[in-house]
Amino acid sequence: MKQLRIEYPWYIFLDLNHLEERILGFYRTRKRGRGVHNSEIDNYDPSSRLKDFTDSETQAPDDLPEFETSNNSPPPLAQECKSFKWSVRLIDDAHENIEEQMLTTRDVWKLQHRKVIVHFDEDSGQPDEDFGGLLGSWLGQLSTDVNLLPIKYSDWRTYSPGKKDTAWKLIQAKFLFDDPMARKDYVIGVLGSICKDLKVRLWKKYKQNTPAATLANRPPHVPVDQWRDFVSTRFSEKWKKMQDRNTKSRSKHTTPHICGRKSFTRKRRQITNETGKTPSRAEFFITTRKKADGSFVSDEAKKRADELTVLLAQNPSTQVSNNVSTCLDDDYSRVFGRERSGRVRCIGRGPTPSKLYKRSTAARSEAANVETAKMKTMMTSLQNEVGTLKAFITKLLTKSNDMATPLTDDFDSITNQLTSQERIVVNDQSDNDDHED
Repeated sequence: MKQLRIEYPWYIFLDLNHLEERILGFYRTRKRGRGVHNSEIDNYDPSSRLKDFTDSETQAPDDLPEFETSNNSPPPLAQECKSFKWSVRLIDDAHENIEEQMLTTRDVWKLQHRKVIVHFDEDSGQPDEDFGGLLGSWLGQLSTDVNLLPIKYSDWRTYSPGKKDTAWKLIQAKFLFDDPMARKDYVIGVLGSICKDLKVRLWKKYKQNTPAATLANRPPHVPVDQWRDFVSTRFSEKWKKMQDRNTKSRSKHTTPHICGRKSFTRKRRQITNETGKTPSRAEFFITTRKKADGSFVSDEAKKRADELTVLLAQNPSTQVSNNVSTCLDDDYSRVFGRERSGRVRCIGRGPTPSKLYKRSTAARSEAANVETAKMKTMMTSLQNEVGTLKAFITKLLTKSNDMATPLTDDFDSITNQLTSQERIVVNDQSDNDDHED
């Protein structure tokens, strides 16, 4: 006969008074380490903590409803955005129904069983149109969630992978990407830049003359331990040296763009829609450095724009059109020099010189193949027309025996000339293809 085994929680065998003392000692040590005032520690009632602890196996956690609904509204530190609506497409969880809607960033937080479809530009690998605008604004609000993304870090590259994965899961709960694994690095990179901007805003607003005064001027909703580590890092000598170096480097940037919060991809899409042509890097630089009144943002920007304008007028055929927005050997590179590793100027975050070279080379090769196919189709059509014409004329000539011989000789001479010309055109095209390969 099988005996019934009864298991009891381990804590029922402990003396409750001893357990209360252990909990109180642990609480005081932890809070003092976080900088909590002694009066708050002394007023702590361990019996309430003990009750929550002993009932944890039979009761649902008190913070469970808050956790489930926390993703339905912006974080407390999120800036109040204007009620701007973006035209996007939504898809349900079953991936069956797609509908177009006008959404604000606050509407995205409230989405249930639906996601925003994010379209990426093929050339730059960045989200464009309203999809990119909505994603960027929503990531700006997500970055202010200091519980999900604590501000006590010095380098986003060494940030906790677990925190990044948690943020990525939340992003995927609201947005649908065509290739999540390929888009993750870009989206998480953008989120890191926005988190850095948040820390800059907090430091600019709450910094005081001394570390002690800055610690006392803690922003609302930022935990004590995070603010203490953040202030300690910002007042360190290492940080001050790095800030001076960055300030000096930033002073050399004399040609700022006027895109504002709009990404380069979205600005390039706007120019394409207005002009019907994808701008080259040279054309994009001129457009994004010129103000509405026709003046440039700086004298250096005007000087560079004049140089680019001369090159564009001299070499209009060298500008890449259609689906390729840039290449490494263009008029822009002749004025500003070769690209460095990591990023391509006038393109934005995402493409690197090596990736861009492969993408532009493949696109040009594809365009050449399309042109070759068109030429071959045209030659085939001409051959068919010549054959039809030859048969028609031959039929007419057979009706007159007297004129058949001389006219036939003349006709054969003409058709032979046409055929030889077609061979020359096709052979020239084949030679060009072999040279490109």
